[in-house]
Amino acid sequence: MHRLLTLFFASALLVSCAQRSDPLQAQTEQFFPLPLDGAITLENGGGSIHVYGWYEPRVRLVALRQAYTQRRLRGIRIETKSQPTGLAIRTIIPRPRGFLADRSGTVDYSLNVPEPSHLHLRLRDGEIILSGLRGGSADISLTNGRVTAWNCFARVRGHSVNGVFEAFFQWWENLPARFGYTLGHGRIAVLLPAEARFQVDAQTTNGRIHNDFHLSPIDSGAGQKLTGATAPNPPLSLGLRTGDGNINVDLVR
Repeated sequence: MHRLLTLFFASALLVSCAQRSDPLQAQTEQFFPLPLDGAITLENGGGSIHVYGWYEPRVRLVALRQAYTQRRLRGIRIETKSQPTGLAIRTIIPRPRGFLADRSGTVDYSLNVPEPSHLHLRLRDGEIILSGLRGGSADISLTNGRVTAWNCFARVRGHSVNGVFEAFFQWWENLPARFGYTLGHGRIAVLLPAEARFQVDAQTTNGRIHNDFHLSPIDSGAGQKLTGATAPNPPLSLGLRTGDGNINVDLVR
């Protein structure tokens, strides 16, 4: 019995030490044709998804697979299905078997997509960054992590259980855009230039709402509500909801 326990703890120590070292990596790059208003679906378990808009009728897909053993790395697969009007990307990470099995494995995606395309992104744990989308849409489902949209004049809807949702505009253009962020636990932040024209409908169940645009939140139980607009018929609409956490709508400094 003593020998079995010694072997067990020695094996556990080896697994722990292996997972503290730098992971092994493998990167692939692919290109797919896609119309400017095409649809892209991406499902990922853990890692990140970075999306950059460009005005070309194609998608550039870079995938960085990471794991702590060669066997585990080889087992991570990326399935793609390209059709005339859409591209589907699916991450397959083998389910570990046994108590001491290698459970490592993440994929970091980087995509260049047509600016007006329509995205459907699913990520369990990690980070999603959108940059430069115009005229299209992004529907995001995340369990734990962060979503950041940079200069996206598009319709962006996101839902997460825990984490941070952000929308940053470094400059202003009078283009239609709509953001709908729903967060169970965590913080929502929006950063806008002074000339931004927008309407906001924000609510937190347990938290505070701050803004730099002279709009006045009202108390609602342990939380607050904020509704208002900086101009008639503004092109940008913000629908922000969080359970436990604060909401900030601030000026670019």
